[in-house]
Amino acid sequence: MSNWQILSVQCDGILPTPLPKLAAATLLVFPANSVGEELAGRYSVQTGAVALGRITGLTVDGGDLIATRSSHGGHLSLELRVAPGLAVATSLESQFCTGSLSLGAPDPRLLLTFGPLPDQGGNLGSARIVIGGGRGLDEVCFAHLDNIARQLGGAVGASLPAVDLGLAPVSRQVGQSGKFVNPEIYFAVGMSGTPQHFAGVGARARIIALNSDREAPIFKFAEAGIAGDAATFLPLLTDALSALEGQSK
Repeated sequence: MSNWQILSVQCDGILPTPLPKLAAATLLVFPANSVGEELAGRYSVQTGAVALGRITGLTVDGGDLIATRSSHGGHLSLELRVAPGLAVATSLESQFCTGSLSLGAPDPRLLLTFGPLPDQGGNLGSARIVIGGGRGLDEVCFAHLDNIARQLGGAVGASLPAVDLGLAPVSRQVGQSGKFVNPEIYFAVGMSGTPQHFAGVGARARIIALNSDREAPIFKFAEAGIAGDAATFLPLLTDALSALEGQSK
């Protein structure tokens, strides 16, 4: 593609040190999975590379690279123009790559592992209480969400980034490109509060937010909020609900 070098990246979990030197106009295409998405982000932060997100196609206009990506659940297509330099993206396709780059074998002790939430539990569509988990959580926190939802007779939902990370099945995804829910209470945990996600939450829902970032946008429209660490708070909530359940028996 003109003077651009488009390389498909092969890497299983970590970035090597030091990072390899690349040509002036290079796009690195990481696999569109939980590992590839994280590594693309890390590479962009460490090198200052332009992050394009998940792309579906590439063309060249003059010396610039034109990357195509879908938006709003595939209803819109965006074209991103990139001047010659270093850029990163993720993709499910590799036919537009002109070569490959291996970033070395990782230390297996440093690999991240994710345990997906079981594709079972309360019905999202009819649940009076939905506990929604975002990218700010891990598999342990999602297990707590599942326990809390069961104790309250509710259901667990998830944001698109959490589903992409393998923390929950796609059947739990809430948002513009996922399911629509209309609970009485929506407990959003580890979510920043993007319009794309809350387009899938009914207007009657009373939003309660838990986020470690006090400046997270979700606190601007949540009726109640907790600024704290989910890994600390969720076990306390689980224990408190268990104690109440024991008192009622």
